[in-house]
Amino acid sequence: MKSIAGSFLCCLFAALSFTVRADEIKTVDFGAASVVYDYQVSRKGVATLSLNALVSETNDSLRGLKNSDPRRLGQLGQLIYQCKLLLYEADKNDDGDNEIAPMLISRNYSLFTGVGLSLADGERLGIRVRTLQSVDTASLFTPALGGDEIHKELWQDVGAGPGFNLRQINVNVLMDSDVIRSAENVDIVLRFPIFQLRKPVRQWSYSFDLVDFNRAVRHANENCTPERFVELIPKG
Repeated sequence: MKSIAGSFLCCLFAALSFTVRADEIKTVDFGAASVVYDYQVSRKGVATLSLNALVSETNDSLRGLKNSDPRRLGQLGQLIYQCKLLLYEADKNDDGDNEIAPMLISRNYSLFTGVGLSLADGERLGIRVRTLQSVDTASLFTPALGGDEIHKELWQDVGAGPGFNLRQINVNVLMDSDVIRSAENVDIVLRFPIFQLRKPVRQWSYSFDLVDFNRAVRHANENCTPERFVELIPKG
């Protein structure tokens, strides 16, 4: 007996018997943040729906930050959250239960720096994340009164060597800890190389407001579904 999931996905791929153009994009705004939909279908039985939640720095966020590299200051950084849904058409040649098409959902945070700089041999990149937690207005212990756990700080040691480019970096510590869900803002500092005796260590600093961004992330997660995929299929 065919399962509900199998029936649904079979109908999905029957409806997607054509190639959706890559420029079929939908954008939803959430104040300073936005969610960009990108859905595509290949002729090889793979359908992809990507929802990217984006928020950019403001010009004000650059003031007072210790950024000395002009390439860094040339454009604003972006904090990106992606939820990606891949639907694979079931292989009709396989024996056994092949009625349910496989699904894969991936989620990750990344930082777009806009600076195409590579690390040198032996150099490593470190990411420090510091968040200001949301204030509970009903609580007596506000930041002004010295409440605990107002800030949280995390560290991530990533990429090494010339094969690693700093233009866009996965910030896995945000996904692993989910620390920004209850935060008002986040500061992200890139330190490279992490430790160096013979030349100076450089740092780039980024700051993002999270109120609108977290709304966009929730929207991305809620709509990263096969049902939403079907709704987005161009008619006609």
